[in-house]
Amino acid sequence: MPIRRQKKRKTEVKDILPNMDEPKNQLLLWWTHIKENLYLYVFSTSFIILCVVIGLGYGSYKNSKTKDIMTRYASAVIKEDLQEKWDALKPLTDTNSPLTPEILYTYAETAFVLGKIDEAETVWKKLCEKYPQSEWVPNAREGLGYLEELRKNYDNAINIYKEIKEKWSNSFIAKRQSFNIARVLEAKNDLPGAIEFYKKQQEEFTESSIANKAKNALEKIKTEHPELFPKEEKQEDKSEDTSKSEIKENTASLESKPSEDNKEQATPQQERK
Repeated sequence: MPIRRQKKRKTEVKDILPNMDEPKNQLLLWWTHIKENLYLYVFSTSFIILCVVIGLGYGSYKNSKTKDIMTRYASAVIKEDLQEKWDALKPLTDTNSPLTPEILYTYAETAFVLGKIDEAETVWKKLCEKYPQSEWVPNAREGLGYLEELRKNYDNAINIYKEIKEKWSNSFIAKRQSFNIARVLEAKNDLPGAIEFYKKQQEEFTESSIANKAKNALEKIKTEHPELFPKEEKQEDKSEDTSKSEIKENTASLESKPSEDNKEQATPQQERK
């Protein structure tokens, strides 16, 4: 029995173009859904608008609050009287702003200068614990190192200064820690160790005020304990001997060598002879 071939249908334009009625049907279905759930859509829209308004309002409030804190902080910092400065800074320590770590450090530093050691320690520790990523943390750690020095906990102080030097090696404050370490070693009467770190300070931060302080400290130790600088003394003695021998040689050569005037006078006498 012969197989009957199915007639191939021609492709028409309507097969290629999208169904134009489909978007209309979608819109109609969506509109019907809105009408059936009108309260839901109204509530959702209102909630979104409310969130936007609250967000904008909070941002505006936060900016105005930050500006207010900045103004109060600047006003406190310029006060010359330390007690007034400390009193003005105290209310700002409980605020929450980008300036808070700096405020905490300045407040604790002022307390330290005023002799409020326990208060300074508490606030510096709070800064380190609450804002560990802040750029003011190494400064606070250095402050805690000073407190350990005052209590004569010299090993603790040295460990803190070494921590700053290693952990924040690229910071400005790390560049002065060799001087702090040397000072503590000198207080411990470890003069060779102090000399080593004073010299390191000069090498690590040349032509700075802290390098000059290290130089002055070395000169003081050298005056009091010249025996701790034997190599330098030998070099100085050697340079002095060299200069003296050079002077003697120059003097001897001048005595043995006739002057130009004598030469000129001798020549005509030789001609007469």
